[in-house]
Order: sequence, then structure tokens, then C-alpha cells
Amino acid sequence: MAALLAMLLAACRSAAPYDGPSAECPVCKHEGDLACLCVHVEADTPSCECNGKTFYFCSEQCREDFLADPARYR
Repeated sequence: MAALLAMLLAACRSAAPYDGPSAECPVCKHEGDLACLCVHVEADTPSCECNGKTFYFCSEQCREDFLADPARYR
């Protein structure tokens, strides 16, 4: 498990820096999924509005999970 975590962290450091807008996926943050936590916000990034706030997600599945129970992820 530690080796897998080390490889994931190494891959993140070696990726080209992203200088555009970013956000945290609230579902991944709640679940502790560090690999998908940081979301690069682009025109096609899954998102939704909830209580006047825009949330961005790493995947459509995370968006659907959030919409099923938004209170769980706040």
C-alpha cells in the first residue's frame, strides 16, 4: 500500500504544472481519495450549483454521488 501511495505522489509531482483554475472534488475529499482530489476546471468539467455555490467534480460519477446526498459532502 505504501509503495502505491509513493508512486501516486511521484506521478503528481512529475506532472506538468497546471496554471488554470482548480477546485477540490468534495466527494473525493470526503472519501480521502487524494489521487482525484484536485480538479482542473475547464468548460466540460462536471459541476453543479447547490445553495448558491458551484461545486466541481473529478468525474460524472462523483457529481451523481454528490447530487444523491449533498449534505453528506459538506
